[in-house]
Amino acid sequence: GRSSVDEEVAPLGDAPSDDDVMANSSDEEDDSSSVSSKGEAERPEERRVKTGLMLLSFLFAEFGVFLTFDLSGQMQERQKSKIRHIATEIMTSEGVFVDVLKLLHVDFRAAVSRAARQTGKPVIEERLLNQILYYLPQLYELNRDLLRELEHRVSNWDQRAQVADIFLKKGPYLKMYSTYIREFDKNVALLEEQCKRNPTFSAVVREFEASPRCANLALKHYLLKPVQRIPQYQLLLTDYLRNLSEDSNDYKDTQAALVIVKEVANHANDIMKQGVSAKEDFRSSLNLLDIFQKLFQVQSRLTGHHEIVQPGRVFLKEGVLNKLSRKVMQPRMFFLFNDTLLYTISVQSGQFKLKNMLSLAGMKVSKPTQEAYQNELNIESVERSFILSASSASERDEWLEAISTAINDYTKKKITFISGKPLEEACIRFLECGDGAPLGSKAPIWIPDLRTTMCMICTCEFTLTWRRHHCRACGKVVCQSCSSNKCYLEYLKNQLARVCDQCFLVLRQQNSEQTLAASVSPANKAALAFTRKQKRIPAALKEVSDAPVSANTDSSMSGYLQRSKGSKKQWKRLWFVIKDKVLYTY
Repeated sequence: GRSSVDEEVAPLGDAPSDDDVMANSSDEEDDSSSVSSKGEAERPEERRVKTGLMLLSFLFAEFGVFLTFDLSGQMQERQKSKIRHIATEIMTSEGVFVDVLKLLHVDFRAAVSRAARQTGKPVIEERLLNQILYYLPQLYELNRDLLRELEHRVSNWDQRAQVADIFLKKGPYLKMYSTYIREFDKNVALLEEQCKRNPTFSAVVREFEASPRCANLALKHYLLKPVQRIPQYQLLLTDYLRNLSEDSNDYKDTQAALVIVKEVANHANDIMKQGVSAKEDFRSSLNLLDIFQKLFQVQSRLTGHHEIVQPGRVFLKEGVLNKLSRKVMQPRMFFLFNDTLLYTISVQSGQFKLKNMLSLAGMKVSKPTQEAYQNELNIESVERSFILSASSASERDEWLEAISTAINDYTKKKITFISGKPLEEACIRFLECGDGAPLGSKAPIWIPDLRTTMCMICTCEFTLTWRRHHCRACGKVVCQSCSSNKCYLEYLKNQLARVCDQCFLVLRQQNSEQTLAASVSPANKAALAFTRKQKRIPAALKEVSDAPVSANTDSSMSGYLQRSKGSKKQWKRLWFVIKDKVLYTY
């Protein structure tokens, strides 16, 4: 299962954990293998080839044989392949968009006509339907023609490796999008009004939205697609231009096509600014096109293919925060939207690899009460939980306020983009449960290794051979003897995961006869107990065993001190906590 705090390689002299082998959830994956196709960075395989050839050259030089290698041809072929791939992507995305226009202009009209024939009378006035689908017939014909030309060009790429000239030719007609965008909010409002006033038409719309053709998405989501298309053209052509050499036949045409697309985008922006009224909703006041352009900018900075642009999604904040993993602080780039939090890793200049996309549904954000951690921030979500650290307390407070506000706004209003039902249902349960969420229903925050030097249950010290383990249910750092059981955990999609003995008892009672996993066999349990004699728990600790004290707990005093057992023993840095007149060490 995925851990809540990413694993690191244990430093020499410290007690390693078996959690380190969980490569699937580690932040320290080979990020070089995820370099974006859009970047200029050299790929790992290319570096290995060059290094191998260099060593081979040195070996032959010892015998007076000198070798030369020319990789420029391979690099050029790879660049050509990349350009062709982007051209194919432009064509493919155009095909998807034309299908959306067909769904609106052809399929939805057919559904309305079919309902009219069944009822024997029109379900909506023709002029109102034409207004709702305003300018879609013209856009459908324009983009069908554009798609045909793109398909012909890509299928004959070896004869003519160009696509920008097609956009130059269609450039003047792209201004039709401005007309559609100008009327967009009014037409969507008309659709909603007719659905409220006209039950028959509303039933037709609901039936169409529930059909496989509509993929259970609202009709207004598809009406939004033409508004998104101009920023998409800008993003795709920018990516295409970035990979062209200046002596390419398509370089100047691509520059000119980008100028036209940007002019259309600016023209649409001006129209929308002039058309905003006090009664229109937040999408207009925030300027739809600007919103989509920002979303596309974020999407272009992520390696791989991720659908960041979604209806109703708004960019709020971005910045670098240090993520506290098991051993060290790791700088990570975060992007906050009004419905999700993106957690990414920098792979090269300006490019990031997406690690997690966390829904704000069910998310909780808080700051620790201890002054020692005044720059830290706790993020708890259904899928994943972790600790973040800002460069200052003021920056931490800015992020805390931004995320808290986004979470509150998300829970107050119905987001137009609805994610998968299983996750949404889990998030709803999480919100309803509050702080009393059932154990195993949400990802815990893992206690960092550096904040514990002994098992948080039996207090035995960790060494090179007696290793740390994290309980996947509560996040505590425990020893092998105190975590020899496994249970099914809901937040891990009911996969088996290691849990501590305390959580095992709670989960066994909680799940009774259903989701309890097969625990370690008696033979294995005996073997584990025999491996190391369990340390005697002091009486002072037994007194508070019902309310265990963690390294992060509220206390009278806490901090790092050096401890030495005997005159010949080395000093060891430990974390000390004083609570209720009892001294705890970690």
